[in-house]
Amino acid sequence: MRISSFCVFIVSALMPFALQAQQETGTQEGTASDSAPLVISDVTWSHSLQRGLPVHDLEGPGASLQFVCDPDRVFGPQPNGSFAVSLPRERAPARIVVLAQTGEQAAFELEDGRVAQAKADPDAWSTLVTILGSSTEFAVVSAHDAVTWNVSEVLAGQCE
Repeated sequence: MRISSFCVFIVSALMPFALQAQQETGTQEGTASDSAPLVISDVTWSHSLQRGLPVHDLEGPGASLQFVCDPDRVFGPQPNGSFAVSLPRERAPARIVVLAQTGEQAAFELEDGRVAQAKADPDAWSTLVTILGSSTEFAVVSAHDAVTWNVSEVLAGQCE
């Protein structure tokens, strides 16, 4: 699927979400509703190990993602995974939707731009893992911003 058709898909799929957000918060001049989604291409996941947990990062102009996995429950029975998002116009969004080209979507409520796996809906978390592990193109959309990520490879490694 071409980038332009994926952007059209994002806009059409999220129109109800955007309208609801506009009704709740009011449209501000210069928000994402006034411009096309940002497309970040040719980025690669970086991988590190922090406090015994695999950490995967994507960085682009004005946007970043961080996905922390905890498949082995390093610190006890509760998972310590997390997903953090920073967008160009919304540095710490409160609500996001992650969309795949296939139509899969995972919606989350965030605190300070981050959702903890332990607090997330298990089905939404599972869908997020599937999207990141199988898609080289996906979008992250908030009420005021949208970024399409074109990564060189899908996220590899054990995660749940």
